[in-house]
Amino acid sequence: MILSMVILAYGLLILTGLIAGVLGGLLGIGGSVVMIPAMVAIFSGLTGRTETIHQYQAAAMIVNFLLIGPSVLRHARVKAIYFGVWRWLAPAALVGIVAGVAVSRLGVFTGANEGYMRAVFGAFLLYVAGYNVWKLFAKRREGIDRAAADKLAWYKKIGVGLPMGFSAGLLGIGGGALAVPAQQVVLRLPLRSAIATSATTILTIAWLGAIAKNVSLGADGTVLRSFQLAVCLAPTAMIGSYIGGHLTHALPLRIVRCAFIALMLVAAWKMLTAGISMLAG
Repeated sequence: MILSMVILAYGLLILTGLIAGVLGGLLGIGGSVVMIPAMVAIFSGLTGRTETIHQYQAAAMIVNFLLIGPSVLRHARVKAIYFGVWRWLAPAALVGIVAGVAVSRLGVFTGANEGYMRAVFGAFLLYVAGYNVWKLFAKRREGIDRAAADKLAWYKKIGVGLPMGFSAGLLGIGGGALAVPAQQVVLRLPLRSAIATSATTILTIAWLGAIAKNVSLGADGTVLRSFQLAVCLAPTAMIGSYIGGHLTHALPLRIVRCAFIALMLVAAWKMLTAGISMLAG
């Protein structure tokens, strides 16, 4: 019985990688918003493991770096990346991701207080869902072209990159769930170019976030566990990312956005209830 539960758990983990890859590649957000809540639900529900969310974040940050590459290749082929924006986003996000990892390891988010981290992550997922609901009904506007984006003030681009990196380091995510809407609102980029530029920035910063997060776990075996989880997630995530990157430029996003909203709401509920339960216990 225990063996069958373990096999089922890892089967679901492989499926999670595929789903995270497709959505991450499609929307330029990385895959952590799918992977982390899924790992919490799978391993606490089926195997009863008592791992911390920090281990799941560390695994997801490794996968984000591997996952996003195939979609970036697709975005580059159709010339959707705004490199004039990326060259400011990336350095700012690198600074932000190191700061975010450092904050995530403060006492308020570790040990008995880990429930706060889960609650913060759940609240972030609600924000992602809410933004996508707004986009469903908002009046469609065309963004600025590449030449106009290159001329945007540098501080606006840094103003998007820093919080993108900080949220990635704090929550163990790619950062695109914040960067894609921020590029649309602050920089006025078209959606597909915002997705492509976000994905390229994630590829640039995810390696540093993965290293910093795994180093912060210490040498008590938790790093090995994060690598084990990443190995299960990464292959299907990379396949899914290539598919998602193709769909970004092949399909209308409205139907996919609706599915994504539903997924975010379920994931937010899981994380919020888990966090509240930990804090109450």
